[in-house]
Amino acid sequence: MASARALDARPGNPGINADLQDVIDQLHREFADRLEPGEVEECLKRISGRFEDANVRSFVPLLVARYARGELQARLANA
Repeated sequence: MASARALDARPGNPGINADLQDVIDQLHREFADRLEPGEVEECLKRISGRFEDANVRSFVPLLVARYARGELQARLANA
């Protein structure tokens, strides 16, 4: 499955910071053969939005990856 890139670090896409780009790429690769890219993007947008106003951003990529991966794995288990 080709991975659409609606989520990225370009200006004009608020809430998605450059520090999340590796997480975005990793989760798209990890779930590419099992989920549509739009499902992965929707999950990433929603979860990264929770941390949009975080004062300390050091752990945001780790937290977004953990929560998004858990949710996407749960979707697969319930499918």
